[in-house]
Amino acid sequence: MRPFDYYKPDTFEEAFRLLSLPDKVVMPLAGATDLIPMTRDEHWQPDVVVDVKGLPGLRDIKETAEGLFVGAAVPMAELVHHPLVNGPRWNLLAQAAAAMGNEQVRSRATLGGNLCTASPAADSAPALLTLEAFAVIRGAAGERRVPMAEFFLGPRKTALQKGELLVGVLIPVPPKGTAATYVKLSRRKAGDLAIVGVAVLAYPQNGGYRWRMALGAVAPTPIRAPEAEAALNAGHDEAAIEHATQCAFDTCCPIDDIRASAEYRKAMVRRIARRAIEGVLEKLS
Repeated sequence: MRPFDYYKPDTFEEAFRLLSLPDKVVMPLAGATDLIPMTRDEHWQPDVVVDVKGLPGLRDIKETAEGLFVGAAVPMAELVHHPLVNGPRWNLLAQAAAAMGNEQVRSRATLGGNLCTASPAADSAPALLTLEAFAVIRGAAGERRVPMAEFFLGPRKTALQKGELLVGVLIPVPPKGTAATYVKLSRRKAGDLAIVGVAVLAYPQNGGYRWRMALGAVAPTPIRAPEAEAALNAGHDEAAIEHATQCAFDTCCPIDDIRASAEYRKAMVRRIARRAIEGVLEKLS
């Protein structure tokens, strides 16, 4: 592993100064489940590593007037068991966190790291897209909020600018009666990245249901599936479900990689989307 300089700032001001160092590759550290192996294998070559997990508020999980705030340095394992996250309103995020890695990885990996790595297969991303969450970003110029749908720009690319830090996510309160499910297909039951991940959410409205769906590991970024949502908004009988799964199939554009072929991924999108839809309908019944 290449040597690098390590800093652990106590304030945001110091963190922003370090993250903005000119002519340096600077990377934040929280759980380090990606940073350590990627640096060890020289895929990443940081000059400076800034340990941010001790900064104020980054370990917070709290309900606010706007919804649920989850700090970027909260471990995934804490999301699985926290009463607010695993309660009736935001348990879709708890489901996604439980699907990520294994217990040892979840105890170190953080929500912010899972998002900022910007892997198309990140388990938390489809859940947060479906919950219509916001990335809360802070830098020397102040704080801004970016809809999660605009946070991912490509594989390993996010809306973060140099010197900025993801401090957490803000998840609005879901409509009353919301039910949601995250379904993941991977090579092993635990400890593996998604081949396909599908998050589906529905809530009652005007005598019917409004639906949201997001897909992971089947495009350059995690994505919403608006045509599938529209198909389900029109009804949720067998014909509507079949139409929605076809729309999900048409929306995705996966690649071949070591875990699965693009052809297999596309075929599995239909099956996993159906399981997620049926899981939501079971909760709504």
